[in-house]
Amino acid sequence: MDSDTSTTSSPVGVQRGPKKRCKTDKDPTPDALWEAVVQEQWRREQQRQRMVRWRQQKKKKATDMVLERRRLEKELQRRVLKARMVTDGVTPESFEEALRLMMIERAALTREKLVLLETIAEHVKFQTVLDNDAQELMRVFCKDSTPTTAVVTEPKTNAVPLLQDEGGWRVTFPNGESSFHFQPFSPEEFEGLTKRNDVVHTKEYPSTAVVGVMFGWKVEYAPLTRNPAGTAFVAHARFTRRVRCSIDSTAKILPRLDKSLWPKPVAPKSWGLVQTGSFSCQVLQQFQKNAHAMVCNIPGEVNLRYLALAQHTRGLRSDGRRMDKYMLDIVDTKANARNREAEGSQDNVQWILEGGVCTTITEADSNTVDVVYDHWAGCLSEVHGRKLYVEWIRFPVGLEQAVSPAGLLEF
Repeated sequence: MDSDTSTTSSPVGVQRGPKKRCKTDKDPTPDALWEAVVQEQWRREQQRQRMVRWRQQKKKKATDMVLERRRLEKELQRRVLKARMVTDGVTPESFEEALRLMMIERAALTREKLVLLETIAEHVKFQTVLDNDAQELMRVFCKDSTPTTAVVTEPKTNAVPLLQDEGGWRVTFPNGESSFHFQPFSPEEFEGLTKRNDVVHTKEYPSTAVVGVMFGWKVEYAPLTRNPAGTAFVAHARFTRRVRCSIDSTAKILPRLDKSLWPKPVAPKSWGLVQTGSFSCQVLQQFQKNAHAMVCNIPGEVNLRYLALAQHTRGLRSDGRRMDKYMLDIVDTKANARNREAEGSQDNVQWILEGGVCTTITEADSNTVDVVYDHWAGCLSEVHGRKLYVEWIRFPVGLEQAVSPAGLLEF
């Protein structure tokens, strides 16, 4: 017994050997490592799924809020419409029914407006022919039936006679402005003036400086130049933009615009004047379906007045795309200039002899067009002409609104 104890116990001062590790301190087995990895992957997968569910719930909540907002907006519109209809004594079955009826009524009114515009155009055409015939008849009648007791006055030696014997008639204005004697354009004069102006306006008044973008339109403005006679400055601007509309739609709308909505080459501000009444425009001659001569008057303390040739043409580019051009040029002839000289100067009338607009619409594809709007006009001084493009941009912006999909319903 003692010998066994002595063999197992270590004598004093003798160093013991390393203590053996227990079973739990052993290195993990491959199975244990694999199990730990699997558990970690499972934990991460659970966390990922929780995040996915949370994001889906958040997205669904946002979508539900948007749908609820739309539902409430429709409900508000329905109730407002219902309240209005109750006031008017109308009780349709639903908001959709009322909207459908409104769209049908708008389409009917649009068709009726187009028919009325065509009827008015035909009436104006026949009225112009009748007025011309009546003026010619009165001229012949007055010439053949002059009474013998009439007092004949000797003309002034330096006076320039009116060209009444060569045709023409007296043009009056609806607001009582001073009338004038108009000498009609011959077909050759019309053809020559339109061809000349179609080329000259791009060569004499080129756009060289880009001002920037206004209301989505790129604006180019040329430095002021002197007119050939050296009597006034001439300003020129170009506005370009691609518009979402087919060229067929523009061809149905623009030729039917009321003449009071046409662009005005002359701005009273550019001559230091103020417009005080309604702008008037009269068709004097019609050469083709979309080509005619007219006189325009801007009333004020001094009436701004000009003769203009208007023409709409359609052509094909070399690449096969269609192109519409709407020209409005201020023109003059020697015969009309002689008549104005014969009548003498008028303090309340100023004749404008330079200016014009050209709208070119080129087909880009079936639903879009490229619009280029050129505007050039004379002005009193550099100060008056420096910012004219701010006034001129009104027409292209209005044109875009007229031919846009929303504007088509309103038209």
